[in-house]
Amino acid sequence: MKTQHTTTQWYSADRMHEMTKTWLSELHFINDEQLFLEDLISDYSQKISNDDIYIKAQNAATALQRTKRGNHKLITDLTTHENQLSIMVDGIDQLDKEQQYKTNHVEFTKTISQFFYDYKAVKFEIFKLVKDLMKTDKQDPKL
Repeated sequence: MKTQHTTTQWYSADRMHEMTKTWLSELHFINDEQLFLEDLISDYSQKISNDDIYIKAQNAATALQRTKRGNHKLITDLTTHENQLSIMVDGIDQLDKEQQYKTNHVEFTKTISQFFYDYKAVKFEIFKLVKDLMKTDKQDPKL
């Protein structure tokens, strides 16, 4: 029987700092992007005359709100994580705290990756919905 070993990649303090800064930058951009997507849904929702499309728009708006809450939580948690980086560079041996910080960073890596994947799926659905509404709008100039 083969034994599976899981290896955890440990990053330097500088690398973890850069990763966290990049994540926070991307999350802040997503925050602005989410406002734009809300406006898109709002603007085009007024033109919905089909119940199926209305339900899709409501589902997209709900999913977007979920990602907004997740985004805000990640920004808060990552800011706290970034502020705790001093544990890694203060020159004081705090092996348990340093180990916990590294473990938390690896967990953030997974969480951020999943969030970005989920957010892209929501964004794709919103763009698809708006594209379909724009096509309907062109076909029926009364709308």
